[in-house]
Amino acid sequence: MKPSKASIKNLISKCSDIMLKEGKASTQKDLIRRLNQVIRGWTNYHNHVVASEAFSYINNTLYYLLQRWAKHRHPNKNGWWRINKYWHERNRQRWVFSTEDNQLVNLKYIKIIRHTNLQICKNPFLDKEYFAKRKVKLR
Repeated sequence: MKPSKASIKNLISKCSDIMLKEGKASTQKDLIRRLNQVIRGWTNYHNHVVASEAFSYINNTLYYLLQRWAKHRHPNKNGWWRINKYWHERNRQRWVFSTEDNQLVNLKYIKIIRHTNLQICKNPFLDKEYFAKRKVKLR
């Protein structure tokens, strides 16, 4: 299973609306806060499926949308000036859209967690040790 194309498209359009319609005049800090809420919610829902390609696609699309947002804010400045103003290096990671306090979630670093399959031959009444270990792992 993987995220549907419609789900990916809805996320991108929601982020685009936040940046280019609602957030034209908002500060970088407010934009990061609002985008992080939407991105974290979507990734928490989809982080157990085969989503690495979708995460990569969304990450790249968000980068281009943020470039457009920065260009809208500073139309008379060149690209390098905008990049140096909004994208910084954090914890040896380059090109992080961040302020001094917070940074945009990078989907590249979100772990995809697979569910462990239940062994059908196990019985919860007879194999209590197996189910106790499984319960600890799922927390």
